[in-house]
Amino acid sequence: MAYASIVFDIETDMPESFLAQLWRELEARSDCHFFLSWDWIGCWVAEIGQPVSVLIGRSSGKVMVLGLLVSSLRPGRLPMKIFGSELHNTGDPEKDVITIEYNGLLVARHVTGIASGPHVMANPGSGVAAAEDAAIRFLLSRRPATGRSAAPRIDELHMRNVVRTYAADPSSQASSHGGTGGLLHELVWSKPSWRVDLDAIRASGRTYADSLSANTRQQIRRSIRLYEKQGKLTITRARDVAEALAFLDGLKVLHQPYWTGRGEPGAFALPFFERFQRCLIETCQPHGGVELIRITRGDTVIGYLYNLIYRRQVYSYQSGFLFEDDPKLKPGLVSHCLCIEMHEREGDGVYDFMAGENRYKANLGSPGPDMHYVVLRRPTPANRLETGLRSLRDRIRSTIRRG
Repeated sequence: MAYASIVFDIETDMPESFLAQLWRELEARSDCHFFLSWDWIGCWVAEIGQPVSVLIGRSSGKVMVLGLLVSSLRPGRLPMKIFGSELHNTGDPEKDVITIEYNGLLVARHVTGIASGPHVMANPGSGVAAAEDAAIRFLLSRRPATGRSAAPRIDELHMRNVVRTYAADPSSQASSHGGTGGLLHELVWSKPSWRVDLDAIRASGRTYADSLSANTRQQIRRSIRLYEKQGKLTITRARDVAEALAFLDGLKVLHQPYWTGRGEPGAFALPFFERFQRCLIETCQPHGGVELIRITRGDTVIGYLYNLIYRRQVYSYQSGFLFEDDPKLKPGLVSHCLCIEMHEREGDGVYDFMAGENRYKANLGSPGPDMHYVVLRRPTPANRLETGLRSLRDRIRSTIRRG
């Protein structure tokens, strides 16, 4: 279905109940991941305790684009302040510890034919990427409004853990009517992700274990044999919210000592993380949106897995394992292998380890999309100066590294 234009606006006082209604309706018409579902977004809005601005794009009165923005403010290198916005993040590390992935704007899957007009961003392309680019240009090219209820000024837009880099097509650099040309672009970092394509494994006629390298397969099988000498290995999915929360408590008990022992704080060191997870579990467990998994050897727990479940995709979100003195015991590899095989039998499509450099992800999965932290900026004098200084710094560092 073609849409002649998308008209963008920013609303600063939308009631949460109305936002939920709009979001769920558009979500049903989109191809988003769990992190842009209302399950995640609704818990995030409820828990952060901060005002959000709603970016909304409509075509012929129908909502086609949604995104939530939290304002930020930082000093620039010139004696002036830089007004920013975070997409589905707060900019506060103590709250952003929950780590949204597959971030981006929520866009209808059939959006096409974006044309220009009042408050409408022109784009000769079509599709979800074009609608995202149009929305970004709207945010960063509109005139800052004034007044108590005015939409916030945005000089820079922070987008963390997105699968696009949003770099402008070179052919559109001279024009503000295509891609993100005309905006200042910074790629802060990129991270690989890893996944297991369960549909492809089933189609091949092989098992998941057959898809692993000989070394990884040998480590897992040896570890299973050693575990089973001490007791039967059992995988159990929490049956209700109360049991899921109890499994979360058990996961925390195993997770924290491992990370603090490595000089890291661990996810549960920040209170917001656990508060958010309890909200998510209470919201999603009843309809199967999250699962808490316990893996035991006899009566001894060797691991917990906390997965997000959405549209046949299993997102491996958090874990806690019992590490013992014998290095041949691999609780992480064994727990994930048993869980992957369970989801393979149940007909799920993808087991997603998501972003990270962890070796076990590469051992157990294949490369997925890279995740990026992108900042797009309005080409103001202050932002141009910062971009130039940043580029100079990077060239100097590169020269020093080359020696």
